[in-house]
Amino acid sequence: MILLVVVGVYIPVTSAGLQSVQMISYRKSMRMKKGPELCAMDTANETISSSSPQQDCSLRCARDSTCSGFNTKNSTTCDVYNYKPKFVSLVVACVFYQVC
Repeated sequence: MILLVVVGVYIPVTSAGLQSVQMISYRKSMRMKKGPELCAMDTANETISSSSPQQDCSLRCARDSTCSGFNTKNSTTCDVYNYKPKFVSLVVACVFYQVC
């Protein structure tokens, strides 16, 4: 059984001296029981090393209108995709977040 989880990120956007808040949401596919989660296996457009890859990649993705999603891997890196990956697999320590 697969469960979909939606994660929201709030990004402040300034324009002509006005400040507004924009919400970008991501959908995470995960298994109900402990174990591997879905991970995109296609070639990423960009790989980012970070101490908080989920936060950094979600911000990077929110600022890029062509971003379709990202993987977080091993809590130190993430892969950003500017297209919808065609291949996914169950991989330990890797989760794909798709832009909703």
